[in-house]
Amino acid sequence: MDRQITLVLPKCAVFQILDGLRERAEIWECTEEYMDTGCVHEPYCIEECSNAEEAHGIAEHYNEIIQLIEKQLQT
Repeated sequence: MDRQITLVLPKCAVFQILDGLRERAEIWECTEEYMDTGCVHEPYCIEECSNAEEAHGIAEHYNEIIQLIEKQLQT
């Protein structure tokens, strides 16, 4: 596991970070869809990657980070 880092931020800043992470996850999910189907829907932003599996993995990584942050917010 990577080394742990503790950040102390105002709650509103954490929510802004989560918002940005969700946006990135959605873009990678759209990229995965585009790689699978050739079609895209809004937000019409497609990232550069090799295939749908790579896009899926990146989206999942963003979602894992979101879950870790949300779990910490609950404590």
